[in-house]
Amino acid sequence: MNFVLTSCGISMLTNYLRNFDIFPSEVYKYSNLKKEDIDENFLVKFDKALDTLKSEIINFTNEELKRLSAELNALITFYDGKFDNKDIHMLFHTDTYIGERVAEILNYFLQSKGLNSLKFKAKDLNTASLEEFQISLSDVIKDLSEILNGYKGNYEIIFNLTGGFKSVNSFLQTMATLWADKSIYIFESSNELLIIPKLPLKIDEEIFIKNFDIFRALEIGIDVNVPENIPLSIVNKIDNEYVLSPWGEILWQKIKNEVYKKQLVNPISDKIIYSQNFKKQFENFSPQEKYQINKTIDKLEKYIVFKENLKSLRVHELGGEISKKYNLECYPFDGNDSRRLYCNKKDEKIILETIDSHLK
Repeated sequence: MNFVLTSCGISMLTNYLRNFDIFPSEVYKYSNLKKEDIDENFLVKFDKALDTLKSEIINFTNEELKRLSAELNALITFYDGKFDNKDIHMLFHTDTYIGERVAEILNYFLQSKGLNSLKFKAKDLNTASLEEFQISLSDVIKDLSEILNGYKGNYEIIFNLTGGFKSVNSFLQTMATLWADKSIYIFESSNELLIIPKLPLKIDEEIFIKNFDIFRALEIGIDVNVPENIPLSIVNKIDNEYVLSPWGEILWQKIKNEVYKKQLVNPISDKIIYSQNFKKQFENFSPQEKYQINKTIDKLEKYIVFKENLKSLRVHELGGEISKKYNLECYPFDGNDSRRLYCNKKDEKIILETIDSHLK
């Protein structure tokens, strides 16, 4: 089974919209804008054309689809015209109105073929400003890494980078070297599919392992002193505060993912304490459960420093009979898992006692 991430660009629009007297220069003019910022006359004409395309696309032949869209050209070629409905498709698009509409059309087409398809909007990501683009990448990389981590091992991860914007694809290609099993392309001058297998790339992890808690703190948002030996290609300094660069974020998420699946991370704050029972219990969890528990500890760090009680964490006091043993609980796992992390708060410190089924 495959998990196929497809980067969405605007080739579909520049090819199709000429039929409606909408030319590439107009599409590019509005390609980085939200709906409310687009000229109303253009928007009416554009939406009408896209609605027509949406009604027509399911009846296009494979050759028509390949001429229409760079993204579909690569997918149809990869599958030799016969999609596998066991695969999962994710459509990666910019946080713009035109990007949203392109992903909507592609998503509609794939689902009309009975495929499991979903959209991934790269929040705040557009290509209008280099500075804003780089700032938004860090959050995008975190979210995307989390998704890929959930599929890795059960699916072959494939990045389809035939479409999409060059600036977006440059960072996706970097992610692909670490996360994907292969990348696929079709160049405009050729109809042949280029498949790039995962490269035998070895990351120099030493800088991350030696400064592991510093990188954790940077991700959480805790102010720390960053050693001078950490290169500026990994961290950026903005207004006297350090943040991970997009490229540092890609490397960090990969290394963090591997470490979190193996070992219990140390508390950053002296206000978090692990009981012996909790440490012993941790060793018996699966790699994915260990990863989730370590993520929960990071959320607790954020809760302590910033008083941010995420819905996925939900730290709350306990009452009734159970409060005689534990006075605090939170959620250690994502999703619908009913287990709880039971704690005791004492002298402003949170002692992590045990993970157990929902006790009442």
